Amino acid sequence: MKNQGTGNGFIYKAGRILLILLLAIAITVLLIKFHPKAERREPVETGALVEVLPVVSKNANMLIEAFGTVTPRKVLKLVAEVRGPVAATHPSFREGSFVKKGDVLIRIDQRTYALEVKSRGIQVRLAQADLKQLQQRIANLSDNIKLATADVDLARTEYLRLKKLAASNVAARTTLDKTEQGYIASRMHLQDLNNQMALTGSEREKLVAHLDAAKAALEQAALDLERTLVTAPFDGWVLEKLIEDGQHVNAGEYLGRIYQAGALDIEIEIPAKDLRWLPSDFSPGALPEAEVSFGSIDMLRAWKGRLSRPKAQMNEQTRMLPFIVEVNAGKAAGEGPDPLSLRPGMFVRVRIQGRIVARIVLLPRHVVHEDDTVYVMENNLLRIRPVRVLRQFKEFVYIDQGLADGEQVIKTPLSRASNGMRVRTGKTSP
Repeated sequence: MKNQGTGNGFIYKAGRILLILLLAIAITVLLIKFHPKAERREPVETGALVEVLPVVSKNANMLIEAFGTVTPRKVLKLVAEVRGPVAATHPSFREGSFVKKGDVLIRIDQRTYALEVKSRGIQVRLAQADLKQLQQRIANLSDNIKLATADVDLARTEYLRLKKLAASNVAARTTLDKTEQGYIASRMHLQDLNNQMALTGSEREKLVAHLDAAKAALEQAALDLERTLVTAPFDGWVLEKLIEDGQHVNAGEYLGRIYQAGALDIEIEIPAKDLRWLPSDFSPGALPEAEVSFGSIDMLRAWKGRLSRPKAQMNEQTRMLPFIVEVNAGKAAGEGPDPLSLRPGMFVRVRIQGRIVARIVLLPRHVVHEDDTVYVMENNLLRIRPVRVLRQFKEFVYIDQGLADGEQVIKTPLSRASNGMRVRTGKTSP
């Protein structure tokens, strides 16, 4: 009975397997019979996917960029004009400090020069007294001459009267002789007075010369006293200090340097090919504007300047023409000095406003190919378009001919571009 049960189980399992195989064959036959037939389609050419730039022409400023080092426009060397010990220096007279116009930077001991002024003043007063005394003598001589002239007239009249009487034997001869002697004596006195008056002219000239010399010596002494003070002629910055309090200096000795605040120059060199973009008018009212900048992008400082003038000679080595850019980076009224202002020695970038050229198309440099052509998309076709490159500046190319507003320039790099190849922007349906 046990063997019979095992045989029935085997038959049952074999029947199930056979049923599964029959079902699988039936499903396969049905799938083959009712499977949809594949349709044959022609491949659709979609073209290369590209990005484009719309062409927009505009008036372009032909900027010129150059680099240069800042130098002070006006540097003053401080030199001692008199000798003596340094009595005091201004607290701000030290390297890097700011000084104001009129500040006494250095004071040389004034005592000797003050005494010299006093002595020369006394000499002037003595010369003035001598001249005044001479003028009084001249006045006295003038009065005496008037009196002597009257005396001569009286003596002459008396002499002529007695002479007539003596001719008539009325007056004695001795009386006439005495009268004649008196007349001659009065004439001699008048002549002596006139001689003295004549000599006063040269004497006066001598005394006037002495007075002028005394005044000149006084002015020189006063000038020397004034020269003991070395003052700042303008607001500026101290570049160098070479003396200390108590130090003895001689006339002509170098004491230090200052430069005028705000008045700075930058020498730049412009290539010959960029000279055409500069305006031809360099009159004072039409100087090209310039922007001077220093520092990195995150800490950039800028100042306004003007392209002042070209230098007389082109650089023979670089074949560039040097220009001077003037910058007045001064402080505003009422403000103190800016310690971070433009300073000599800074290496700065200068951007000059050049000529304005109309109808210019600016394209990125990589869009214009070596043979001065660009790729233009027309009706989903690539067209190779020759253009005229007017200028290349930094990352841009300036084009003035070959493109029209509204056209689409392909900016995507293409390794195998050909005229007429299909291109597309964005996704397209097959």
